[in-house]
Amino acid sequence: MKKLKLHPSLKHFEFTLDDIIFPPLKIPDFEWENVNLTSQLTKRITLKTPLISAPMDTVTGHKMAILMALLGGIGVIHYNFPTIQDQMREVEKVRKFEAGFIKEPVIVCKNATIGDVLEMAEKYGFYSFPITEDGTLNTRMVGFVTRRDVRYREDLSTNIQKVMTSAKNLITAHCGVTLNCNDIQAANKIIKANNLDTLPIVDDDFKVVALVTDSDLSKNQKYPMATKDSNKQLKVLVAVESRLETAKERIMAAKEMGVSGIVVDARNIFDDHLKIARWVKKRAPELDVILGNVVSARVVYLVMKEIGSCIDAFRVGIGGGEVCITTEALGIGRPLGAALYDMDQALKPYKKKYGTIGIIADGGIKSPHHIVGALMLGAQAVMMGSELAGLDESPVEMEYNSEKGRMIKYVRGMGSSEVIRERAGGSRYGIDKNSLTNRFAEGIKKLIPYKGSGEKNIEILFTGVRQAMHGLGHKNLKELYRDGYIIPARQAVSKGTL
Repeated sequence: MKKLKLHPSLKHFEFTLDDIIFPPLKIPDFEWENVNLTSQLTKRITLKTPLISAPMDTVTGHKMAILMALLGGIGVIHYNFPTIQDQMREVEKVRKFEAGFIKEPVIVCKNATIGDVLEMAEKYGFYSFPITEDGTLNTRMVGFVTRRDVRYREDLSTNIQKVMTSAKNLITAHCGVTLNCNDIQAANKIIKANNLDTLPIVDDDFKVVALVTDSDLSKNQKYPMATKDSNKQLKVLVAVESRLETAKERIMAAKEMGVSGIVVDARNIFDDHLKIARWVKKRAPELDVILGNVVSARVVYLVMKEIGSCIDAFRVGIGGGEVCITTEALGIGRPLGAALYDMDQALKPYKKKYGTIGIIADGGIKSPHHIVGALMLGAQAVMMGSELAGLDESPVEMEYNSEKGRMIKYVRGMGSSEVIRERAGGSRYGIDKNSLTNRFAEGIKKLIPYKGSGEKNIEILFTGVRQAMHGLGHKNLKELYRDGYIIPARQAVSKGTL
């Protein structure tokens, strides 16, 4: 007889992830290194590592989003920027990191000088540029310049044509056998065969239509689990306002940048979120919509009744974060373990009707114990904020703290008094930013230890997850969810249930 997923005493008990443990009920016949953590977050987003970085301004900028995607997760770039364009520039850095076909390359005019190219290299961070008749994509390519052509030159006024590789000596690929059929592999084969740094893709008139670089080949080999789209570019999500009228411009900008979805960023769902979801699915159906936060089956029922076909995932959890004091201050919230269990049960009938609807465990996730518990309770991924803020890749600069005697960073809740005084903090909670003086803060700022490399720390974290799943005898998340059993960690339970 199949065991209950929850011990009977937990059915009527509000529990956190710290309140539960998992007894091994199987004998593993595999090694922990072979545990597969692949998770289907939405119909269009598959994660090899079920981790999402939170849309907090002290956690997820472009560096964190790149790290998440390379390691098999995904990042949500916060929106506490002065302008929408500033947020989109962060998105662009993620999308161009694994460039695939670079369809709008930076072009140099044939009349440019070495000094001009060096200035462009300083601005864009790379040295490889196609050279055309007029410096646009509208005229034929006459040559190509790379770092080795200009790196030691002191004659900055020399015309670039003096040092470039001329068109007749260039190896190129035709768009008909690469770009037009979206065959990045064909382009990569040419790069490998000719030991190229950059391959120009041209049309019949020898106009540049795209570039492909060799850097992607090494990235592919180093990060085989990376979360990418069909053009081999890293996927990324963006946070947007919780009011439709203020979110429209940001949503359409995100669509143009090729993001995979939006996260409507708020403490809990309210009516404008439903309007946003409908609006997105009508005007930008290629974007996934993630709403939140929720903690009750009742709210899920109400949302799905209204806009079931417009939802791709929910963030679950209110009040449990390291720098969130919503529950402590306002009494709003629920222990995350119980909330996840109820969300999973509530969504089952809707998943049968609409397909994949992801659950994201959000709030206070710190350890493999928490991650395994959340996944066993029905989450497709966990969202982390404070635990990632101390990494190299967070947007906050590290500094030495003499009192603590170590390097530190800081993290702040997006409902903290500091953020409330900024534009995103006000719109996040639906407030006129000109009337913020009476706002009650629901977050705090906290100093945290500097942890170093994100890649190393996350690898260790998920090694722990794999070791835990091995100990339980589950080699993938489907088995963990289907066969896992959860018991209270602290209270006495009757014997004979295992």
